[in-house]
Amino acid sequence: MKPPVFFLLIILLLGLTGCAAQQPSLPELTVEAGEERRCAAVFPQGRWEFVHTIEFSMADGSGATVLGVTSLGGDEIACALMTVEGFTLFEAVYRDKEGLEVRRAVPPFDKLAFAAGLMEDVRTIFRAPSPAKVQYGRAGGTIPICRYTGVEGRITDILPAMAGCWQIRTYGADQALNRSVVGSSCRKEGESLIPEHFELKGFGHTNYTLKMTLIHVENLGAVGK
Repeated sequence: MKPPVFFLLIILLLGLTGCAAQQPSLPELTVEAGEERRCAAVFPQGRWEFVHTIEFSMADGSGATVLGVTSLGGDEIACALMTVEGFTLFEAVYRDKEGLEVRRAVPPFDKLAFAAGLMEDVRTIFRAPSPAKVQYGRAGGTIPICRYTGVEGRITDILPAMAGCWQIRTYGADQALNRSVVGSSCRKEGESLIPEHFELKGFGHTNYTLKMTLIHVENLGAVGK
């Protein structure tokens, strides 16, 4: 296992992604009948708790492994990172109205850029976007897509039928790819499709990868129960 200080410096970089000249761009969409229900199944509804092992890796090959705990409920999404020994490195909660609240951050985890970047990763995976515009169609003539465009110009493409699971791709206002999430080995949990594995890639100056393996998932029921 990497020395703690080395790990902290690596993880801090994850909140500092930016635009890169070689980032893939937004594909053209051929609009047709919707895939709304299939796309909705990508994001768990109600109250859930997930535990994953997370392998962080950078473009230079450096990285580390931690445990990630994510809790969903109503307008709240909470996450924590821990060492394999159980020491909490970072804990935060995001609420739609209040925004981001950091509850614990071992220095240099107290940097706002890290907290914002990590929570954006978590929200990309688990929270459906709030679009100003939604389109349904296909890219390349064959791939079904739900395209959500936000008021700030951010675009989220949901690909609900990729190799038996799903994928998510987010683009900035410049239509350059920011993040991609590839789920695999999906299983049905109620109306939701829960992957056994995720691979999230962040594009920009740092070009990082998170490989997440599901350890535990619990459906805690509808919000308010």
